[in-house]
Amino acid sequence: MPQNRITDDGQSDRPRRELPLSLVIHQLSLKIDAQGRALVARHSDLTLPQWRVIRVIGLEAPDGSTALRKLMGFDKSQFSKTVNQLRARGLLTVSAHPEDGRQLQLSLTEAGRAVLDRLGPVLDARNDLFLQALAPEELKVIRSALSKLGRAAEITDFSKGDDE
Repeated sequence: MPQNRITDDGQSDRPRRELPLSLVIHQLSLKIDAQGRALVARHSDLTLPQWRVIRVIGLEAPDGSTALRKLMGFDKSQFSKTVNQLRARGLLTVSAHPEDGRQLQLSLTEAGRAVLDRLGPVLDARNDLFLQALAPEELKVIRSALSKLGRAAEITDFSKGDDE
């Protein structure tokens, strides 16, 4: 019976199927989340979801609580819990949205802005590390590919139109 030989790079020379792309992306996401949790914990007493809410509000990207929640990929329960925790700690304020009564307007308090100013450079350095790992052309390709994969991930009907 043939033995599998391990090559210098630690891989088996036996041909094997590649892992599904969704699993590879999931593994990367787990590593990025673990790294983020470690950095946030080292520099604050926030959870990673709390930091992410502060960061995105600080970027002034979305307008309104629903847009913020959807951008971050939080379910309603997780988002509400995280916002309430940050509000209780005095890091953000919640008020009625000026144009949409169904929405809430979330704003950083002075203390929330101080957290953003303290942690932002640390997480910016991490982002810079990610960017430095890729050549400029690779970065363009990966951004395009991630956008396409994001759209593809919204599709849930995989039927071929045939009655099977």
